[in-house]
Amino acid sequence: MYALTECIHHRRRAHLRGTGLHWGLRRLLQELWIADGLSQAELAHAVRSREASASNMLKHLVDAGWVERRRDAYDYRISRVYLTEKGRALRDAIEQECAAIHKEISDDLGAQDAKRLAALLSKALDRLLSAEDEDDETGATGIYDSPSPPGVL
Repeated sequence: MYALTECIHHRRRAHLRGTGLHWGLRRLLQELWIADGLSQAELAHAVRSREASASNMLKHLVDAGWVERRRDAYDYRISRVYLTEKGRALRDAIEQECAAIHKEISDDLGAQDAKRLAALLSKALDRLLSAEDEDDETGATGIYDSPSPPGVL
């Protein structure tokens, strides 16, 4: 299992190398790919980070041209974050890379083993998500509150 995880991370790192994105920044982009135009507070909540940490990460994304901030049309106290064309294009590239990784693994394993692996990974994800819910109840901070510096994957 460790080898599979490392393989996927290696491929993802190789794909993102040179983009200036580290994991925490990519996670913010992922939330915007789901729902563009979130407020900074909504983004911080979505990635389980403090607003100050999310603000710092957003600054890197704005400086790199991945996103832009705009004042809310109805409440000027709120700043909303929107993907730029560059940010939207990265989503397509990452989705294609992930699809290629999944196809490669499925082809190597065969249909039956790929199905079994998917079931095991789904079970592991359910366990991890349940552990995150337990952390929420205990007040643990998110992993994105201490992001690596920009460009470090």
